[in-house]
Amino acid sequence: MKHHTITLTDEQRDWLTTFTRTGKHPAQAITRARILLQADVKGLNQQDSVIAKNLGVSVHTIEQIRKKFCQQGLQTTIERKVRKDKGIPVKIDGRVEAQIIKIACSSTPNGEPDWTLGMIAGQLVKLEVVESIARESVRRTLKKRK
Repeated sequence: MKHHTITLTDEQRDWLTTFTRTGKHPAQAITRARILLQADVKGLNQQDSVIAKNLGVSVHTIEQIRKKFCQQGLQTTIERKVRKDKGIPVKIDGRVEAQIIKIACSSTPNGEPDWTLGMIAGQLVKLEVVESIARESVRRTLKKRK
C-alpha cells in the first residue's frame, strides 16, 4: 500500500505537463515531474513499479518523491536542494600555487636531477603550506602554469 498519495490540482498538472515539454530544465527535475504526473490519482495513477520501469528509476526514488511532495509541496519536490557547503573547499589557492612554482623552479635536494611531483608534494607538506596534497593536484597546477 502507498503511504503517500499524489493528488495534483488541474493547475499543478498543467504546470508539470508544460514543465516537462518546454524550456530547458535539468533532467532530474523533468524526471521528478514525470513521476508526479504518472503517480497522480486523477491522472495515470500507475503503480510505483510501472513508473520505475517507464522512467528508468528505482521504486525507492518514487517513494521519496511521493513523500517529499506530500510533506513539502510541488516546487520543493521539483527543484534541486542547494548545497550549503558549496562542495569541496579549494585546496590550491594563489598562495599554494606560488609555492608550487617556487619549489619547482628551485634546486632539488640531495642532488636529484629534477623535481618529481611527489617530491614537490612532500616539500609543500614539509614547509606546512598544506596539510596534504596529491601529486595529481601538483601536476595540474604546473600544467596550468606551464
